[in-house]
Amino acid sequence: MRRLLASLAPLCLLAQTPESSAVLRVLGNSHMEKLVTEWERGFRGLHPEVQFRNRYLGTANAIAGLYLETADLALMGRETIPMEDIAYRRVFPDGPLGLTVATASFDVPLETFAFAIFVNRRNPIERLTLRQLQAIFGCEPAAPGCASIQTWGQLGLTGEWSTRPIRLHGYQIDSGLGRFFQQTVLDGSRKWNCAFTEYANLYAPGGRLLANAGDLIVRAVAQDDAAIGFCGYGHATAADKALPLAAAADARYVPLTRENVANRSYPLTRSVYIYANRHPANPMVFEFLRYVLSAQGQRDVTRQDVYLPLPDGFVRNEREKLRD
Repeated sequence: MRRLLASLAPLCLLAQTPESSAVLRVLGNSHMEKLVTEWERGFRGLHPEVQFRNRYLGTANAIAGLYLETADLALMGRETIPMEDIAYRRVFPDGPLGLTVATASFDVPLETFAFAIFVNRRNPIERLTLRQLQAIFGCEPAAPGCASIQTWGQLGLTGEWSTRPIRLHGYQIDSGLGRFFQQTVLDGSRKWNCAFTEYANLYAPGGRLLANAGDLIVRAVAQDDAAIGFCGYGHATAADKALPLAAAADARYVPLTRENVANRSYPLTRSVYIYANRHPANPMVFEFLRYVLSAQGQRDVTRQDVYLPLPDGFVRNEREKLRD
């Protein structure tokens, strides 16, 4: 833990002396800048005295800003990871307040996006359940009496497909993308199928992006009839198809469309978040969060072209968290 705090020490240099409630300090995910700009514009219409001090240093810095008290609002393009939570609770044992503030994009690469399950277009499989995905990508039974799935025949395909092995592709398991899949599909299990091939972005020595991981994943699926992979729909090619998914065998199979991501019926829909301290010194923190989760705040989401507003029922549940 001392090493972790030492590695975060540079953030201490950014600490500010106590300021009035007229200043809100925002830290975190740079991809949310357009979205936050819309919220700030709307909020200042109600509170013209408030100024925002924004530092878009990435999701990885966001939670540290809260427990080092250099930020009031932490922007997160993914869920928190265990080390972030452990470090935070060393300072504030109750843990941070986390709010889902918008739905992920449908098909915008490099942003927080819903996950597609891709197979080769020549593959006759038409749909899958999350339980089947767990049995495919995991290395232990998905449920008592349920064996892991290694071949396409175990999913009901016949003829030449009945014995063909399933080859698996996806994001690195220790990335935020891999962790989302692990939590949502593998029920938090870290026991992945040993045949799983992981992908990360490829960079030149100077830092120039050579290939996006999502492009590498769909390319692997396009070149192999028996492959399956998960990544963002924005990387889709004519050689791949995204499968409709069901949360359970008796549930409706939902195709990956913008509408189904927006209404959050698609099982692998993701979110973006704002975290805050549960007892902020600045009363404007909760005022701003109430605005974000208001009808006007969610209409502001439609003014940018990446993220989607929350459905009414979903946003009401998030508002309840501000009453605790």
